[in-house]
Amino acid sequence: MESYNLLKHTSCFCYNGKQKAQVEVVKFESMETRERTLTNNKIVFMLKGNLIFSMRDNPGGELRKGEFAFIPAGDQVQCSATTKSTMLVLHLLDSIYMCHGISVEQLYHRMSEMERPEKLMPLQIDIRLWHFAQGIVNTWEDGLRCRLFFQAEVSKLLAMLPAYYSKDELCHFFYPILSPNTAFSEYVRKNWQKCRTVYEMARKMNMSTQQFSRRFNAVFKQNPLEWMQKEKARLIYGDICGSEKPLKEIAADYGFTNQANFNRFCKVHYEMNPGEVRKRK
Repeated sequence: MESYNLLKHTSCFCYNGKQKAQVEVVKFESMETRERTLTNNKIVFMLKGNLIFSMRDNPGGELRKGEFAFIPAGDQVQCSATTKSTMLVLHLLDSIYMCHGISVEQLYHRMSEMERPEKLMPLQIDIRLWHFAQGIVNTWEDGLRCRLFFQAEVSKLLAMLPAYYSKDELCHFFYPILSPNTAFSEYVRKNWQKCRTVYEMARKMNMSTQQFSRRFNAVFKQNPLEWMQKEKARLIYGDICGSEKPLKEIAADYGFTNQANFNRFCKVHYEMNPGEVRKRK
């Protein structure tokens, strides 16, 4: 079914054309592999086929038809389809809020009483969620790309989760982001790339550098500058090995003003210059 008055829809300021959509329908051919660095948390519904996925910071696994999984921001994921596959991807652009009765902070406290999973834990798609996911796919294929509609659908999904899944199931589902201060850690993971220094990050959160560093150490168990440098090195490594971008372009993307500084950074973190990293990938 085509959407009514498609031309008017595509000219609306809410139309999600070339911008990154909050909702995507992604299709894989058999044996196709893709790699992506994740800047936002995602919930992925496997509607057809199977995917094998591997992640740099979290153990990967297999996502089969009829399952859905939470994929945390800040990681690099590689997906390989074992057969022709279709998945629905919902990007969580804001903090995760389900309802007054259950929050990610409450899940963290519940998780402290349980054994943490060793890998990402998909859930079975409940029949209500299956109809929900299929409805989004149908409207997507009709050409509907409304940002307001997508935002409402993501909010609807988060409200449905505690209605159809137990606290223990949600603990396992969201475990990669459950920490003593989830709001703080989520903000850091989503915004650190916009900041060149710890001082800039602290200012964004209306904190002094000392306050920010103390809180960061308490949550991440690591010095914030060291953490930012390691994350930067991880993303650069992914771009060098996983893309065909010119090395000069990668250096500029990450704020290096000249090639010599970029080479020094790579030598420190990989014990090779960027050209050698690409050759030995």
